[in-house]
Amino acid sequence: MPKTTPAQRFAKCFQVWMDTRASPHDRANAERKMEEWLKRHGKSRIDIPLILAQAVADDAAAQPPPPPSDPRDVDPSQPVGGVGINGTNVTVLDLVRAFAQDYLAMEEHEFVAYALWAIHSHMFDKFMMTPRLVLTSPVRGCGKSVALDVLSRLVARPDKTDNITAAAIYDIIDRERCTLLIDEADNLELSAKGALRAVLNSGHRKGGTIRRGTGKQRRRYQTFAPIALASIGILTLPLMSRSIVIHMARHDGSRRLRRFDLEDTRDLDLAYQHIRAWARDVVLNPDPEMPAELRGRTADNWRPLISIADACSEAWGRLAREAAVTFAKSYRDEDIVVILLGDIREVFSAHRADRLSSKALVDALNAMEDAGWAEWRGLQGDQQPRKLTQGALAALLRLLHPPIRPRSIWSSPRQPGDSSVKGYHRSDFERAWRAYCDDEAGTPAQPAKILHLRKP
Repeated sequence: MPKTTPAQRFAKCFQVWMDTRASPHDRANAERKMEEWLKRHGKSRIDIPLILAQAVADDAAAQPPPPPSDPRDVDPSQPVGGVGINGTNVTVLDLVRAFAQDYLAMEEHEFVAYALWAIHSHMFDKFMMTPRLVLTSPVRGCGKSVALDVLSRLVARPDKTDNITAAAIYDIIDRERCTLLIDEADNLELSAKGALRAVLNSGHRKGGTIRRGTGKQRRRYQTFAPIALASIGILTLPLMSRSIVIHMARHDGSRRLRRFDLEDTRDLDLAYQHIRAWARDVVLNPDPEMPAELRGRTADNWRPLISIADACSEAWGRLAREAAVTFAKSYRDEDIVVILLGDIREVFSAHRADRLSSKALVDALNAMEDAGWAEWRGLQGDQQPRKLTQGALAALLRLLHPPIRPRSIWSSPRQPGDSSVKGYHRSDFERAWRAYCDDEAGTPAQPAKILHLRKP
């Protein structure tokens, strides 16, 4: 059996380090051996792509040469793609995730989404949707700008900006088919700028266009393109529903992060070359099997990323689906009506009631901590904040099909002198809860406990 080379031994450790199924002990041991190898050979993490490329060449050199006439010959100098290195299965996605981890602090499933999104920008036009990537944080200094800087060395035709207008977006996308990276997106005042919201939402779907001008000067601008945005706080709800949202936080110092230096991006540039080579020849399934937990627009957003993961390796297909489900479980559906339905169910369950007046329901929603109803900004998020009103509640519920409308309700048991009030029965919502909310049944209604139905 041929003796393994130093580069091949490093690649073996790299595989264990990147394998999330390995035990923490094994991964830590592999990382320690990698650091020792780098120090012994006078290398740093910047050199990892070159080391892995050398392992590819070493592995190819150890194999008997195939017949020269065989059209399936593999060039040993071919960049890393979905082909394993000496049985280690180091892929282009492994490289991207590894280098992102050098610069950024994220959760494991967020690194998976981040790497997949970066690679999807090279082949987004093969799909019906291109999900936006939103990097959000509660305060400054959480690494959002660095995350965009790293993306600027990995994505296809990057164009990074700290401020932009609607006209500039559709003009540059139509002309250059670029990947747009927008920092400081919280300063764009999206809630007040309908044209900007329209162009960002339009480009989520293939065929998205914006028409501008009049008469002979009228023309159509293409808007379909990958866009990543960094923002403090959330952006408008329609945009968030079209996005993979990564919530960033300040690094806790548990490990050392590498400082991004625009003058020294050799590692990221090599990863970019691998991405381009792999994307050029890869065959994608535009309709991969999706996890049952993903529905509607959430499934649409993840379909391109899961397709890319499947094309890379079986292991990455599994990682992508696990990440997608984690996002779906930890991140509330940003469709405001779906959020409302879930909160209404919580109110009915908390009060153990089978009916509630509109006033009682609105008061309870406005009192919910962190729910945001006490600072309601309208369906498009473009109004001054105010408490949710009974009229706004009724307007939101009319958007459902079939619509849920307030009706006259009486206390139970009904007493002489009682009068009816406008409100809702729990049964009015059961069908919508089954369709739009998760499977939790909530607390059963208790007809004997009906709050605030009588007029004071």
